[in-house]
Amino acid sequence: MTAAAALGMWIGPSPHEAVAGYNRAREQGMSPLRALAFGQIASFRDGWVFRSKIAKRIGASVRTVGRAIRQAKDLGLLGTARAKKTEIPPGLERPLVCGWSHRWIIGWGKAGEAVKLAVNAARARRLTKLTAKGLRPVAQPQRRRWTAEQLERELELRARQVPPPEPDPPDPPDGL
Repeated sequence: MTAAAALGMWIGPSPHEAVAGYNRAREQGMSPLRALAFGQIASFRDGWVFRSKIAKRIGASVRTVGRAIRQAKDLGLLGTARAKKTEIPPGLERPLVCGWSHRWIIGWGKAGEAVKLAVNAARARRLTKLTAKGLRPVAQPQRRRWTAEQLERELELRARQVPPPEPDPPDPPDGL
């Protein structure tokens, strides 16, 4: 048992897979918090844990967990499917009232090169699915490199656009 498992860091029963998932997510460029959310999901072979439970465990918002799931899907690390309200999750006797989302890790239980191949195949499938729907895949934001001259020109333009401050009103006479 690892120290992380002893401390209860991971929700699921597979701390080694959680750490491997976290490391894969970081290598793909996910932020540490989003990679931690992905690691929580990776701690299950097949997961259907609620986003709110993951968010509470890692100390983040539910929206951050949602963003982590979306980014992991875009990177080809995660597959998801929404269950029907009448579908019974594994291990339960009856369906959940609110429905649930099934999540599985691409390359779970595989090592090294096999994981990379599985991730690249999943990424290609998602890309073709997004393109087939007429949607563009989400592009990573590009940072602009500024030269000193460009910065000076931009600051001058912005300084011209800001109106000068209005003068303060005169003080009232002493007798009032």
